[in-house]
Amino acid sequence: MQAGGPGGTVTYHWIRKDNNGPQVSQTYSIVIPAGDTAAHSVVTDSWAAPVSAGTVQLVFTNPSFAVSPQSFTCRT
Repeated sequence: MQAGGPGGTVTYHWIRKDNNGPQVSQTYSIVIPAGDTAAHSVVTDSWAAPVSAGTVQLVFTNPSFAVSPQSFTCRT
């Protein structure tokens, strides 16, 4: 969305991958008013118990845009 544009609803979710395979979070929404130029935050991802190192990726479904997956390792 363009800053100062017509506004609308942004939808997104998180994709987590470890040795158990991919897991997709619920879909979240941010409503952006017309003319808004402010920064907006997403709901942060939290993963109680990954079983191995893996990746987490933020995916915007409207408008469509995927952030590159970020790697993580598990603490023991």
